[in-house]
Amino acid sequence: MAKQTFYDQWHRIAELRIGLRPSVQVRQQRYREDVYYVYNEVIHAGFFRARPETHELVQRIRPNQTLHEVWRTFVDISPKTAPGQKDFFDLIAALYRANMVYVEGGVSEERLLERALQKKRKPLAARISELLFMRVPLLDPEPMLKRLLPLINVIYSLPAILVVLATCLWAGYEFLISSDRAFAQSQNILQMGNLIPLYLAMFSTHLLHEFSHAALCKYYGGHVRTTGLMLLMFTPLPYADVSASWALRNKWHRAAVGAAGMYSDVFVCAIATIVWAYSPPGPLNEVASNLMFVTAVYTVVFNANPLMRFDGYYILSDISGIPNLHETAKKQVTELFRTKVLGEARTQLHPVSTRRKSFLAAFFFTSNLYRILIMVGIVKFIADQYFGLGLVVGAALLYTTFIAPVAKFLKPVRDPRFMAKHRKKVVTTGSVFLALVMFVAFVPLPFSRVLDGVVEDRQKTRVFLPLNGILDQVYPENGDHVAQGAVIIRLRNPELELELQGLQAKISGVEARMNQSLTEGGQTYAAIEQELQTMLTTRDYLESELRKLVIYAPHEGTWVAQELRAYSGQWLSRGAEVGAISKSQDYQFRAILEQQGASEIAAMRADEATVKVEGLRAQTLDIPQLSVIPFSQKELPSAAVSPLAGGAVAMDLQSRDTPQAAERFFLIVADLSSGPVADNLLDGRRGWMRVALPPRSLGLRAYDGLRQFFQKRYKL
Repeated sequence: MAKQTFYDQWHRIAELRIGLRPSVQVRQQRYREDVYYVYNEVIHAGFFRARPETHELVQRIRPNQTLHEVWRTFVDISPKTAPGQKDFFDLIAALYRANMVYVEGGVSEERLLERALQKKRKPLAARISELLFMRVPLLDPEPMLKRLLPLINVIYSLPAILVVLATCLWAGYEFLISSDRAFAQSQNILQMGNLIPLYLAMFSTHLLHEFSHAALCKYYGGHVRTTGLMLLMFTPLPYADVSASWALRNKWHRAAVGAAGMYSDVFVCAIATIVWAYSPPGPLNEVASNLMFVTAVYTVVFNANPLMRFDGYYILSDISGIPNLHETAKKQVTELFRTKVLGEARTQLHPVSTRRKSFLAAFFFTSNLYRILIMVGIVKFIADQYFGLGLVVGAALLYTTFIAPVAKFLKPVRDPRFMAKHRKKVVTTGSVFLALVMFVAFVPLPFSRVLDGVVEDRQKTRVFLPLNGILDQVYPENGDHVAQGAVIIRLRNPELELELQGLQAKISGVEARMNQSLTEGGQTYAAIEQELQTMLTTRDYLESELRKLVIYAPHEGTWVAQELRAYSGQWLSRGAEVGAISKSQDYQFRAILEQQGASEIAAMRADEATVKVEGLRAQTLDIPQLSVIPFSQKELPSAAVSPLAGGAVAMDLQSRDTPQAAERFFLIVADLSSGPVADNLLDGRRGWMRVALPPRSLGLRAYDGLRQFFQKRYKL
């Protein structure tokens, strides 16, 4: 326990006499190498966990002594492990709230204790948290769980677990083959008409989730005494108090109780996915879709993740053998700060191994970082649908996540005793922090932007397929010089070949009929001859089409087709671009300039930009001349700048004829000085244009990025 010897609220409880209730049971449990004592008040299902030194103090609490006398006696006996008055006050408060103690003397003395505990003012962040996560107990589920125990034994049997696993595999397969439809349908999940079905889906799945926790706790012998409603961000949802799992000696049983809710979630999600996959559009399909996404997102992003204080966190706490993992990690980081930065003596009573210190510190920082990322995602998701509500939620989370913790961290600075002891280090640390803030906010640093683009030859002829066919052979290698009229590609079209063979057989039959008509007097000869002429015309057309399957070079030049041979033996559609013949090797670079960066780049000069090309990253190409096309467009110069080819320009997946960007952009066209480059195959390669901009501080860059984000996303 941390020492604060005297406490200004101590007088409110100092003369009270309290004792442990007769219904309190104490059990020793071991978490790895640490020993704890678990107090269980069996009537009200209250639980309290204590270390040996705290347990020793609790055992000394008797109604024949006042609390002040108990504290003074323990200080005299064990001055090193004795708590200060504030720690003892908090201990009594925890025991009282867990229904572990009674107050000697009647109702008036108990009211004194209640008023003393209420007088202790909680921080604003804690009060906001209580308001946002208020619990209202309603029912005692123990009688119902006893009646349902045979069913509970079946639910958690091995055959039932195998059925759940098989159902999840089936649902996963159905989701994968219909994932595009699922994600498209999820875009409307927060529409006004879906809010009531969405809430009902959340409530029903959460009810099963909490029942699963309570049922497995009962399965392992625990007693669940409280269920009710939890106001989660003012949204009523069911909850069950399964703190009885603390009394389970087996850590895997405790972890299983923590995972029981997810057992229910994945099964409900699997059933909803199967119903969604096989149901036609309508109310049932919408309800199944809501259930599927609510349970999947809640389970994966929140519940199963040990970095959030949900089921995954408690599972990790039980498996790792570290009770109250988050607070332990927080205390460990605080201890490291006070010993390593402030140079104070070690205050921990229990030695902690280096491995555990590293684990606790890593957990503290990663959990807080993940929590921030999740909160930002939630605020953005809500603001996309309801901007005003998103701002309110964002402001509340900003206060509870950043402002309140920082204020609490800096609270000791207002203590004169703390400042007298650490003034030099506090001033030094504050000066370094202030200097860092000034550096980030005001010191200009070299600044540049990198634009994706593609190299194109000014004089080249693109080669397109005149008709459908199977790529049979590509004669020149990429980069070979080809003469005019040389064969470059040969295709096959089995359908045309079969059609020509069938037509040839019909022509032979018609010619035989003509000869027969002549021997029979020639009455039908003219009609048969006209039929033959039609077939011969069709044959000429098919033969001309088959000749088109051989593609010739339209002029002399360098053949450029980097990946064409990879499509050998595959069916290619008519109009597909298969390569190009470069004639001049006079290159230009076409760069994509997004609209949010246009204001700072539009007035740049050619000497402020350079280009690097894929495959030649060691060489920098100068730009003699460039121009910015003064109107926006969506058609990309090449698919090479898209993520499908390793680029960074988002594509419009609805466009199938030509590559289109998801958002409009400006095109920069720059001449390339390719003299130093010996490679003559630059055409079609992806590259990057680096544009040097005036120096700018990191703070100003962050401000511009945030402003552009709001302008782009919310049109502010």
